[in-house]
Amino acid sequence: MLRTLPIAALLFLAACSPQEPNTAPANDSAPASEAAAAEAQVPSLVGQWAIAAIDGKPMNVASTAAFQGGKATISSGCHRRAWTYTQKRNVVALTADPGGSSSCGDGTSAEQEAAFSALGGASIAIFAQDGAEANLSGTGGNLTLQRR
Repeated sequence: MLRTLPIAALLFLAACSPQEPNTAPANDSAPASEAAAAEAQVPSLVGQWAIAAIDGKPMNVASTAAFQGGKATISSGCHRRAWTYTQKRNVVALTADPGGSSSCGDGTSAEQEAAFSALGGASIAIFAQDGAEANLSGTGGNLTLQRR
């Protein structure tokens, strides 16, 4: 009996000691605000871009890409192709918009077609240099853009 008395006293004291305060957030808005902050960290494609490379090879023809209002276009020489697009964080989806495309009559070069194909097949955007560079990749290849 004398052995159980000190153990019982310790248990009693432990039960009576102050408990740690609950450190959980009072509302569930913290996860939502964290998600919003994480999404804000991913740059947007909106703006004007120079096409620097296709599949790691520098572009020989001066070409630009523009993203604005859900539309994406590439202008290369007198050729222009257009898509509608969406971006959610690093995921992009493009759909060809034949009404927004034009051609000057002469054929497009293999390099121009590769740029059109790379953008049209893009499904992911990886940003570098604080959003000043974007790598778009997907089924059509890899397109490197530099913000203008």
